[in-house]
Amino acid sequence: MLISIGILARNEATRLEAALVSLFSQTAIMSVDEIPSVQWEIIVVPNGCTDQTAVVARETLGRLVLAIAGNRISWKVCELRDPGKSSAWNQFTHHLSSSQAELLVLMDADVVFGEPETLTHAVQALLADRTAVVAVARALKDAHLKKTKTLVERVSLAASAQSAFGPTDISGMFYCGWAAPLRDIWMPAGLSVEDGFLYGMILTDCFRKPIDQRKVTLAPNASYYYRTLTSPRAIFRHELRLVIGTTTNCYLMWDLLLFATDPDGPGAGVMIRNLMANDPNWYPALVRNAIRNHGWWVLPRGMLFRRFSKLRPHFSWISVRRLAIAVIGFLFDLPVFLVANSKLKRTDVIGYW
Repeated sequence: MLISIGILARNEATRLEAALVSLFSQTAIMSVDEIPSVQWEIIVVPNGCTDQTAVVARETLGRLVLAIAGNRISWKVCELRDPGKSSAWNQFTHHLSSSQAELLVLMDADVVFGEPETLTHAVQALLADRTAVVAVARALKDAHLKKTKTLVERVSLAASAQSAFGPTDISGMFYCGWAAPLRDIWMPAGLSVEDGFLYGMILTDCFRKPIDQRKVTLAPNASYYYRTLTSPRAIFRHELRLVIGTTTNCYLMWDLLLFATDPDGPGAGVMIRNLMANDPNWYPALVRNAIRNHGWWVLPRGMLFRRFSKLRPHFSWISVRRLAIAVIGFLFDLPVFLVANSKLKRTDVIGYW
């Protein structure tokens, strides 16, 4: 079996080495017996970089692969001139990864793994459950690793525990999936939240079938750490991107693809590929038209109260604490939503970051 690992990177020269070292510390990579008869292909895809990301990738991969005996691992660095994670995803999935790869692993260039068996368990989860298309791991903020945490870090960790997103949601920071169904998917250039779009495409078989939550599985004893944002400006900007990206994803997926996809046809991925080929501006035009049709409030219904969706209905001190955290999150969300709504109404937000 050939497994291709794609690391999509933009200006990650200072963090990429740690991510690669963490990857090569995985037992799946280090041991020939962990997953028998597996060949690994590692591809770093710097896109629109203005720093030394590609140089760091080549130097680090060359050193790490040299230290491993045998020829189980091949690698390359494929630089793309233009930035954009969705475009880089398309290039890796459809052109850069080997056509012989049966599984594709996608990871960001600034994550480090928790358990050394994370990659092994993700692969094994797919092999054990052929209903699943993608296996994910627990996403943990790196503030968990600190013995002494700041107040902002403690609040951030509490807020993430209160998140409206579930443990089997796909995060673009790390996931493993079967290559064939992933290659049915094409992403429009300029998606702000590409993993949310991917999640919808996977659950619906590219909008040919009803939602099936079994398509995504959580690998046991598998986790990774990502950066904890502590700057109020960075946190606000990150949340703003998520709200804008989630909104534009709703326009694309639930207002268009859900109704326009032929359930007996090739699927929404092929539709998107054809639309991009015929008119590179079709996606921005779709978003602008949806904004015009939504009136003064253009965000999805229910988004405003997302932090209250998982509160327990019965009284307990834990539920009171969670309610307090939800209220604080709601007060933070209000200006985010107002700014997002204003930006969507007044500006071009395709690829917003």
